[in-house]
Order: sequence, then structure tokens, then C-alpha cells
Amino acid sequence: MGITSGPMTARIVVFGATGYTGRLVTAELVAAGHRPVLAGRTETRVRALAAAYDGLETTVADAADVVDAADVVDAADGASLARLLGLGTGDVLVSTVGPFRRFGRPVVAAAAAVGAHYLDCSGEGAFLRHVFTEVGPRAAASGAALIPGAGFDFVPGNLAGALALQAAGGEARRLDVGYLVMGALGMSSGTRATLLAALTEPVIVLRGGVLVERPLAREVRSFRSSGKVTGGSGGRRGHPAVLWSGGEPFTLPRLAPALTDVATYIGGVDRGIRVGQALSFPLSGLRRFPPSRALLAAAARSALRTTGRGPDRAARARAGAQVFALARDAAGRELATVRLEGRDPYAFTARIMAWMAGHLAAGTVARAGALGPVDAFGVEDLERAAAAAGLRRVG
Repeated sequence: MGITSGPMTARIVVFGATGYTGRLVTAELVAAGHRPVLAGRTETRVRALAAAYDGLETTVADAADVVDAADVVDAADGASLARLLGLGTGDVLVSTVGPFRRFGRPVVAAAAAVGAHYLDCSGEGAFLRHVFTEVGPRAAASGAALIPGAGFDFVPGNLAGALALQAAGGEARRLDVGYLVMGALGMSSGTRATLLAALTEPVIVLRGGVLVERPLAREVRSFRSSGKVTGGSGGRRGHPAVLWSGGEPFTLPRLAPALTDVATYIGGVDRGIRVGQALSFPLSGLRRFPPSRALLAAAARSALRTTGRGPDRAARARAGAQVFALARDAAGRELATVRLEGRDPYAFTARIMAWMAGHLAAGTVARAGALGPVDAFGVEDLERAAAAAGLRRVG
């Protein structure tokens, strides 16, 4: 069942609708009573999906058509793609087209160019930085609200972090966010391609009040479950997680300007986390060698040829997720911990993106520019929506 979000007054365009996440988002939008426009690069696939929902409107567009070899995207590129997608002021563009570092730039530029609101399911630090530092000011001028990383990456961490900061009060200076996914969930074809493209990319964290780059997975910290981890081994013990690019270093300091340190970690399978940390040393070295970068880029392109695949409903239902936010003072003393728990990160992504898109279309978000989820919707409404989407505060 979809999450209701009030009457829709603008068009919602799902770009990448025939991909794995795009299909899930489309289903949730229709279940919530919306009639989204379906957009993709292959006309036959887009029309087939539209037919399954009693003939939704469709359009054909390919982000690769407006990206040159240097990945440079200007305002004219954005306006060109906006025309292909039929976007106008106040419309909502939901993008599931990755890897976002390459294909996401013209898409977010299209929204900013015409004043359309924008959501995506990106988990890539370099792209998030691009949206917040480069595209955000243009969107503020055009009246567009941009919410990147609006799925399981990184709505839960933004919400948990905001709740932890509320509990900690003004003393909070450091905040760590941890994502634990327990059970053999598997990856969608799009997630796999994005991961391959990002393996040699650095992680962006906030250190000493400045956004800096650190090697992927180089740091490990432990997040302690206070009970049985859904889909996991259970028991009160620490679960290791490695440093990961997240949206939290960009969004949480807006809620608490006194924060000096914010980092995001990901974990779940303990043995795999230790292997990931060991691999961070050779991977960070490979990025200095063009042949190695070219090889990984080729592997990512090869993975992109397989689209629209991912874990089935039964596999997703077996996977559990916990998201932690730990607030500390300047001396490292723990002030507050918040834990969210649920199942099926892919279903959560689809439901929360559909809820956000509905509210953006209804005009309930008054702010413009690059926003975090709490910036756009507030803590209370976002917590209720996250619970309805399957991720609830516990403890």
C-alpha cells in the first residue's frame, strides 16, 4: 500500500522508470493515487510499463545524450533535457538513473533550469557534493527544491541524526551515522554498477568543520544493537561498519551549525566488513593509476548493460536494517543514541520517495535549493513517513 500525501497539483516524472528502483517507485506512486509520467531511454520498455498501469503518460529521453566525454554539463544541457522530459515550473522529477556521477548531472541540471523539484536515490558522495555546492544555488534562484539521496541512502541517517541532535542539546559536536543491513539481501543491477564505479573514489566526511576526503572503508567503528538485529544474529554486541560516503555530512550541520565532525558508516556482515577495510588500501592506490581507473570504469559500463534486475520480494523481506546516530560532545562523551529498525531497504526507498514526490507536487515544501529531508519536511512529519515506509524508532 502506498503512503498518502494529499492532492497532487503538478506532474510527477519518474526518470529511469523501467529500472529496478524506478519500477518500485512507480508502483508506490500509483498505489498512493498518483498518475506519474514514465520516462526512460527505451520506448518499448517504457510503453510496456505504462500499459501495466492503464496507460500512464510516457516520454523517451536518455541522459547520456547530453553528457560529453569530459562529463561537463551546463545550463543549456539541463534545459535541453527538461524539454525532452516535458518539465515545467513546480513539476517533480524523480530520478533513479545511475551511476549519478555521470548520468545524474544533466538530470538535476534540468530540474534547476526550469524550477522543477527533484528527488533521487543517489548514494555517491561526489555527486551529492555537486548538488549541494554547485547546483543548489541555481535551484534556489529558480525556486526548485532538490533532495538528493532521498531513499534508504540517506533519509534514515538524516532523520536519526536530527533526533539524536534534539536529544543531545547544544553540546553535540560529533555525530556518527551507521547503516547495518543484515541478511543476504543482494544488490540490484544499478546498485552493482554504481558500486563498481565508486570503488576507487574517496569518501567525503566533515572533519573539524570542513568537508574532506578519506579513503573508502579505511576507518571502522562499531554500532551496538540493544537487542536482536532484524534479519541478523541477535544479541547485545557491536557490529562493525566501514567509512562510507553519505548525505549526512552535507545535511546534518545545517540542523546544528556547532557540529564539527560528521561521518557515515555501512556494515552488516562482520567478516565482509573486515575484508572491505583491508581492500581499502589497494583500492585507494589504484585511483592514482589511469589504467586501473579505466578497467573499473569498463566493468561499471558492462554492469550497466544488465538493467532492471534485483532481489525479489521474498529476498527483500528476509533482510533487516538498522540505522544508528550517535551524538557526542567535543571530548568524545556520548550524549545521545537513536536507532531506527525495519526491513527491506529497497521497499523503504520506493515508499519514502513516493511520499516525498507527492508532497512536492502538492506544493507543501516552501523552501528551495539543495535540501536535506528534515530541511524539507521537518522532523515530526518525516519520522511518521519513515515509520509508514517501514523504518521505526526503537529503544
